[in-house]
Amino acid sequence: MSIIDQKRQFLYQPGPLKSIILWSWTFVLLFVSLILGLELLSQHQWLPWSLGALFIILTWAQIHYRRIYLEHQTIRVSRVINHHWVDIALKDVQNVHVSKYRLGFVYGGKIYQFLLPVNSAIELSELIHQAKNLTVETK
Repeated sequence: MSIIDQKRQFLYQPGPLKSIILWSWTFVLLFVSLILGLELLSQHQWLPWSLGALFIILTWAQIHYRRIYLEHQTIRVSRVINHHWVDIALKDVQNVHVSKYRLGFVYGGKIYQFLLPVNSAIELSELIHQAKNLTVETK
């Protein structure tokens, strides 16, 4: 069984700008919750607690639901809100760029960028190159 045929999963964050925007809005909820909690000490205690709970739920969802699944020479990218996951055939990936924490490539005319742990970015790029080499050898 080759490494490409194994089922793997990786945690990711979207591209740098999108990540900054999404996490900024998430932390706005935390700060509003803290401010309201301090300002409304004697009344309306449910509002800061509700916003704090929403912050915790959003933080959990942004970490838990952002995964890249690799199986059968296909990358499946899960998203937080959009339940239509992206299926990417490894052999059709073009222009793979890897930096320390970022993996980027072009697939179907779209540019995909992911922030990943260093070892995950390296491993995914190597798997993409292996899949491309296998398709070249079989032709």
